[in-house]
Amino acid sequence: MSFHRQWKQTWIVVLASFVLVFGASSVASAFGKGAKGPDVFAVQGMLKSLGYFNGTITGYYGSETEAAVKRFQQKYNLPVTGAVDNKTLESILWAYASVKIPRQAPSPGPRMPTPAPQIPPERLEPEPAPENPPSEGLSAEERQMIELVNTARREAGLEPLEADLKLAEVARLKSRDMADNGYFSHQSPTYGSPFDMMQQFGIAYSSAGENIACNEAVQAAHEALMNSPGHRANILSGTFTRIGIGIVDGGSCGKMFTQQFIAE
Repeated sequence: MSFHRQWKQTWIVVLASFVLVFGASSVASAFGKGAKGPDVFAVQGMLKSLGYFNGTITGYYGSETEAAVKRFQQKYNLPVTGAVDNKTLESILWAYASVKIPRQAPSPGPRMPTPAPQIPPERLEPEPAPENPPSEGLSAEERQMIELVNTARREAGLEPLEADLKLAEVARLKSRDMADNGYFSHQSPTYGSPFDMMQQFGIAYSSAGENIACNEAVQAAHEALMNSPGHRANILSGTFTRIGIGIVDGGSCGKMFTQQFIAE
């Protein structure tokens, strides 16, 4: 998923071609009861956020998921099949985007109001980002992804992005939060929106964006992101100048990826 804010113009990008980023960039055919994998994981997560799915997010399409899909289809006047076809997926994505991403931003100000995140009592104190970047810097996988991003930018005639170690720490916290708490969303139950999180940890920006992916390998995640218009737009934005990559092991796909972009 991709997310983007620009203070100067004060707008958030919501693309009609919103695509889930997993091993593949889109759903080519229906999937239903008995299916398993990252596509199911993400659909469960979105339906849970929308209040249609009350089960555990496992990535397996069982009876609870089928019932949740039927409730959603009935609500949105879709054929009640219990399977996720392309029309149902498109409707879930738009319903989810309508909840998670404001349609119109308020006038420019020090920050954009967002609903208070529902934080479990035992997690009221989020893990702080270190004031100084760790001495070891970026992991080999994070360096690999930055090089892939900058290679794509050079091929498009754009300047490479500068690695920002402080922003990378924030991106790692986001990836770890998703892996540990079983969700896949820009809106964190711990930190709020990507922009709330950046501000919380002292990241100053005039424009910012976020891509997230669930995949098993860096190259595969990069290719899926580049094949999705929204994510590709963030990667190839001429506005952004700095990038933070956070990659952690965990989640149903094997690894969680967070790319955070800023322009100062």
